[in-house]
Amino acid sequence: MKITFELNPPKIVKDHHFNLVLLNQEIQKFTKRASELIDLVDGIHLTDSVLGIARISSVTAASLIKKTGNHLNLSCSVRARDRNYTSICQFVSDAILIGVKGVLVLMGDDPVNGSRDLGLKPSSVLKMLYYEKYNSVIDFYLTIPAKIKDPSCIQKKIDAKPSALVTQSIASLAELGEIVDVVRSHKIPVVACIMVPSKNNQTSAEMIGLDWKEYQNNAVDFVRDAGDLASEVLLTSPNSFQSGLELLERLRR
Repeated sequence: MKITFELNPPKIVKDHHFNLVLLNQEIQKFTKRASELIDLVDGIHLTDSVLGIARISSVTAASLIKKTGNHLNLSCSVRARDRNYTSICQFVSDAILIGVKGVLVLMGDDPVNGSRDLGLKPSSVLKMLYYEKYNSVIDFYLTIPAKIKDPSCIQKKIDAKPSALVTQSIASLAELGEIVDVVRSHKIPVVACIMVPSKNNQTSAEMIGLDWKEYQNNAVDFVRDAGDLASEVLLTSPNSFQSGLELLERLRR
């Protein structure tokens, strides 16, 4: 089973002020966490300003991890909501030069500062990037819902021919199986995103409407079964890195 673990890069501003000393301390903590994942996962996925809160860019975070000698595969998210196509091309070029394996193009949450949506859609971004042959040297992924009520709702994303489709946090193996069935004929791998069930992650789960009752008492089996259905599992533990480590250790046994 292939497992990738999601990490959020450090926030840029704390208490409405930029503090370089504090930011460097957070970067040290961040790269240490990335090092702790070696031998536990196949890769690390770096997010891009989750909830619209400014953090160091995922591609900068990837560079910082690479500089520590960490050999894990790295992938990055890039938000289409508040970037134009030129800035996305710059981001992708930087990712390629750093050695990032893939880029997840997503819409992203509304920014907290109220910046306007620039109108780019992830599937359209992929088509433009493919036209310019960026996909010859780096993979591109798109997100899909954790439950598909109507297959036509993801047709544009399928037509964009991503290297993989990444689900939102799943709550049901049956629903994951339905996603895999829908996508199978298009020969696009599915990455199942799973939030680690822990007390510290409860608020995050509630924010996205995730009910983890199906697996909160048997997370190891749930992850393994999801890994059998999907091509890869993306574990996320937004508010408790330690809970994520503990689950990864149990998966190794």
